[in-house]
Amino acid sequence: MYRVMLLLVALGALVITSTKPAQAVDVYLFRGAGDFSFVQKSLHFSRGLDKMENLLNATGIYARITRWENTATIYREISKRRPQSVAFIGHSMGAFAAMSMASKMKTLGVRVAYVGLIDIPGPIGAVSSNVEVAENFYHAFPVYGILPRPSSHKGIIANHYVFGQIHISMDDSSRIKNAMISAIWQADERDMRRQYTRSQNQKKGVNGGIDKTITASINGKAN
Repeated sequence: MYRVMLLLVALGALVITSTKPAQAVDVYLFRGAGDFSFVQKSLHFSRGLDKMENLLNATGIYARITRWENTATIYREISKRRPQSVAFIGHSMGAFAAMSMASKMKTLGVRVAYVGLIDIPGPIGAVSSNVEVAENFYHAFPVYGILPRPSSHKGIIANHYVFGQIHISMDDSSRIKNAMISAIWQADERDMRRQYTRSQNQKKGVNGGIDKTITASINGKAN
């Protein structure tokens, strides 16, 4: 309910700023290769990602959309913002960027709460071991199959077939947008609980056990 109220307020007077301090989950969305927004803002086919970015920012979660080639820029931003965790979403070639960024977070020590892939157009490979939840959405004729589920991975990995979609507009599917927004809200709430519990324990002088408990809860959902 509080997110609905935030959304109603934000839609009336939406203010988005890249200097907003990181609170919990920061979200980065990567467009596909058909992106000429550097010429004109509307010249790209990943329109559904724009809608996700706007909704997330309107509900208090920092979100930034960019070209699939801009991984170095996003890496530098994350290293400066130092969020508690990040989520990466990618459409088409942007899905490769999302996978690459998830792996790079190991060097920064930033948790990857969520990775959302939309119709990745090449060999997928295994999702990075530091990803808590990964979802891969594909249509009837995926170019390179689905995400493997290695037994060593401790997080959640899910593949979803989406009926009646085509590659260039698949990110605008209501099913996909709703699923990804919901997953990010859940990740944000988990991180807010982490922050609250950690602050309470610091006041009491209690150490450890927080992340293990929440990780166990995530793993329990995967079983």
